[in-house]
Amino acid sequence: MEEAGLKPDDGMVVSILGGCAESGLLVLGKRVHQSIESNRYRCNTYVCNALVDMYAKCGSLNKAFSVFSVMEKRDLVSWNAMIHGLAMHGDGKKALQLFSKMKQEGFDPDKVTFIGLLCACTHGGYVNEGIRYFYSMEKDFGIVPEIEHYGCLIDLLGRGGRLKEAFRLVYGMPVKPNVIIWGALLGACRMHNDVERAEEVLDQLVKLEPTDAGNLSMLSNIYAAAGDWGRVANARLRMKNTGEKKPSGASMIELNDEVYEFTVVDTSHPKSDKIYQMIDGLSKHLKKVGYVPRA
Repeated sequence: MEEAGLKPDDGMVVSILGGCAESGLLVLGKRVHQSIESNRYRCNTYVCNALVDMYAKCGSLNKAFSVFSVMEKRDLVSWNAMIHGLAMHGDGKKALQLFSKMKQEGFDPDKVTFIGLLCACTHGGYVNEGIRYFYSMEKDFGIVPEIEHYGCLIDLLGRGGRLKEAFRLVYGMPVKPNVIIWGALLGACRMHNDVERAEEVLDQLVKLEPTDAGNLSMLSNIYAAAGDWGRVANARLRMKNTGEKKPSGASMIELNDEVYEFTVVDTSHPKSDKIYQMIDGLSKHLKKVGYVPRA
């Protein structure tokens, strides 16, 4: 498009940056930003918001903040994008500080803001603050919490080791818990090796997703962490009897403007032999310097 001398409009730029944000294509996103600057393209609020969101989601928080700080006009989307970026990448303290500044500048939060705040509290370990934010939604701002907010709070309580409160919240929810809610609880049970509660959660998950082998796999890992190998065998037998396989996790990396996706025991890449040789070498080096691998 650039070679043809075509100039993109706002909608096209925002769309491209949105794609970069969702796919983690930081290099391409930077090129779009450079093109905007070199062509002296007027960066309005919508385009700047897309830039902030792209940089934030790709983990380039300094670049995100540099765009955010020079914006002529910010709206709630601008603040939300920056708060979410900070929360997503573990800087919960700055996210909460930015929220305070947002209120000082006269902006009221919306439901998206609170998802960012709850995530910030989760990753920052601010359990009590997160609880206060959750209950302030309706009390102070008239925002009725949705299932996503409940999921964030349950994750917060679970990570903080407050499983009893998390379970009480789930059973007292005004909406029926979905697989995401129960999945967050199961993850918390695994984190704290709570076998009894994990079994309770799995019963609920099986009712919602009777053939999902991933839930049984996590339960098997919980049993293994507790050293209960008999139950590990039973869980794996149940996995086998479902006839379903746990889907392989995938990870992506961007290199030289190309995105590569890898799954477990993946040999589709033309240089997979060299890749596995490198991984094997790194593994040996880590063991040599004293690191012990965990399953």
